[in-house]
Amino acid sequence: MTIDYKQLADAIYYRKSTRSYSDEIVPLLENSGDLVEAFGLISLVSDIKVSVRVLESHEVKNKKAKYCIGFYSEDKPLALENVGFIGQQLDLILQSQGIATCWWGMKKPKKEFKKVDGLECFITMMAGIEAKDEKREYPNGFKRKAVADIIVSDVASDELSDKFIEAVRIAPSAVNRQPWLIEKVVNDTYNFYLKKSSNPLDLIIGDMRNIDLGIATAHLFVQAKAEGLNTEFNFVGEDNGKHKFIAGVRAWK
Repeated sequence: MTIDYKQLADAIYYRKSTRSYSDEIVPLLENSGDLVEAFGLISLVSDIKVSVRVLESHEVKNKKAKYCIGFYSEDKPLALENVGFIGQQLDLILQSQGIATCWWGMKKPKKEFKKVDGLECFITMMAGIEAKDEKREYPNGFKRKAVADIIVSDVASDELSDKFIEAVRIAPSAVNRQPWLIEKVVNDTYNFYLKKSSNPLDLIIGDMRNIDLGIATAHLFVQAKAEGLNTEFNFVGEDNGKHKFIAGVRAWK
């Protein structure tokens, strides 16, 4: 499958998390095998082995949607961010095709299916046809932090109007905590940081905050590809005070 990044970038501004699904069959998710290969999903970290597949009904209990997608990965540094990066591409692809989705952070397969071929299921995603076709309008339909609350540097006019930072700003996150900070630096590079937090809710969310960073990074990546830009990732950087450096994304012509 060839990815249309312009179509995916458009989906950033209307995608939403759906929790009520019909039983309608989605041919795109039937007998699809490994979705990384089937959809041409790009990894954030290329040397981490990942498998993404639709779980069978006997592999997951209390299924709330027609389809439940499992994200399996090696347990290595940046594995969580990589899963979020890959998964959000899939999220945008499905939503661009009229298929509803929702990250399902607390839901995992049954115990005997949590590990497959040496890979661990880190998170799942619900998918299917929405029971009620409810549209989401930009920007009022997105309850998100202001730009000034997610950037590291002082607020500058170019950052306030930067479409890449805006794509990050409206990314989904576990219980809408938006745990990222973003910094625009030289050479058209955007650095991503995981915010330090002692909030009890963030402690409960735990590893999902790292998955959220991957999701946010995917939004910038998709927006850059939609603009026809080259991209590259960097994983060596300095923490910003208490905030942990995760990755740098360079987007250039």
